[in-house]
Amino acid sequence: MPSWFYIVITLLLCFQYISAVPTFQEIDNPNLRRRDPALATSPSGGYVPVHIDCPQNPFVRSPFDKDNGHAQLGRGESTYIKEKAAQSIPLWQKYLENVRLEKFKIDEFLKPAKEKGGVAALTLPNIGFAVSGGSVRALLYGTSILDSFDSRNDKANEAKVGGILQLANYAVGVSGASWLIGGWATSNFPVLSTLVPTWRLSQDNELWKWNVAKHYGSHHKMVKKKHKAGFPVSLVDYWGRILSGHFINEPGKKKQQIGKAVLWSSIREGSLYKKREAPFVMAVATSRPDKGKPFTPESPTYEFSAEEFGLYHPYLNVSIPIEHLGSTYTATRPESQRCVAGFDNAGFIMGMSSNIFSVGDAPKEDKKPKYIRVAQKFVHDHTDFEGKVPNPFKGLGKKSDPSGGDFQDTDRDLILMADSGLIEENIPIRPLIQPERKLDVVFALDSSAAGQDPRDPSLYRYPNGAQLYGIYSKTKLPVYGGYHMPNIPNASDGTFTKLGYTKRPTFFGCDDLRGPLIIYMPNYHATEDTNAATEKLTFKVS
Repeated sequence: MPSWFYIVITLLLCFQYISAVPTFQEIDNPNLRRRDPALATSPSGGYVPVHIDCPQNPFVRSPFDKDNGHAQLGRGESTYIKEKAAQSIPLWQKYLENVRLEKFKIDEFLKPAKEKGGVAALTLPNIGFAVSGGSVRALLYGTSILDSFDSRNDKANEAKVGGILQLANYAVGVSGASWLIGGWATSNFPVLSTLVPTWRLSQDNELWKWNVAKHYGSHHKMVKKKHKAGFPVSLVDYWGRILSGHFINEPGKKKQQIGKAVLWSSIREGSLYKKREAPFVMAVATSRPDKGKPFTPESPTYEFSAEEFGLYHPYLNVSIPIEHLGSTYTATRPESQRCVAGFDNAGFIMGMSSNIFSVGDAPKEDKKPKYIRVAQKFVHDHTDFEGKVPNPFKGLGKKSDPSGGDFQDTDRDLILMADSGLIEENIPIRPLIQPERKLDVVFALDSSAAGQDPRDPSLYRYPNGAQLYGIYSKTKLPVYGGYHMPNIPNASDGTFTKLGYTKRPTFFGCDDLRGPLIIYMPNYHATEDTNAATEKLTFKVS
């Protein structure tokens, strides 16, 4: 169990590396508040998970269940998308009538849906949002874009883009965007602009400031109880507790207590989720193959939805109910009697999705920032830099052919969770190009800060297309032959930037019917600089 001293020192040294607060003006209207508080559903009433009886069927998606040779969607996800699409015909009618496209016959377009019912990717378009990481920069950029597509935003309706958010069936976030997805979904999907004042971004948020540091003792006591109950803990537990204090809405609670009993599965209890009036949301993370080992092109993308935890991977397609996250591989055996509940704390999942601390567990030959190297002196086990999840899939994903590679986590007792940005997937597109989901359109929101030349203010710390091109390049590897993306220009040699794609929304794949249309929306200084320095954590309300 890490000491409190270790936690304070390590967080102070590492946080500079992962924080990024843009220079957006913060909305601070006291009349704007979240409509609904987050629902606390932890069976223990707090942060500590408990053991319960296992369900009769431990899997949502069994690795052995196939549909014509392909993996199936989980029951909860499939039902959600089916019911949401079935009731979205009036939303499409309203949106198209507002847009008033020339020579576009709305009745003809909607005729199949009205006659056969609304079915995603069959009678109606299947739309998803992939919201990139980038700490608070991504949080605010993603918020502004999603809000601009919300039918509850009058200005969005005037601009004829309001309503697309309601038509979208999926929204996936990573890293800083997982904070957006988590805060939004656990608060019952309110108007996004009402969230910003509750995030307290104008306070002294540097980790050495008393406003934050005074809660370290309380966080340590809470995490220590989890450890004493027999569950693995790491730096990411503390990180998740800090995030909860900002992004989980529990009015009236002391900051250090906020979010302790709010679970990712709590999202299912919100009224808009039950009525299928919001996108099916997911946070994603990757995993390190082993202690001190580098990530590889085959590193997986783990998905956290309100229904399930699992992955779609060329070597393993499987998931368990999200409420049983934390259960060991024995829980997936027929004779198992004990499962875990309450491990899917919302703040902890946001912490794993944004776990850039994992660089502290990178191979020695990797270049590491000085503060990471200093922090390592306080850490006896470098896996304490990882988000630790008991592996429910141990033993699965082994190939019968000994010459072939196994799934990387098949022999691990713990999955070592990290930010997917570390595998160059800072835009979480991979879940949305999964063939089983049959997406037609993916909005790819990019808040990456790949531009490194400070001599060019239009490029410095703005996206340069590297993340989009990186995912596209992976789909060309033999192992990912089942995935398809439209042709993306090379970002490594500057072609992407020279074509102007970093300055405006760009449609990729208009004539490619083999996969979804990618609408790339990069962060760009259209009206003011939005490439905030990483170390800036607090800014004044103007």
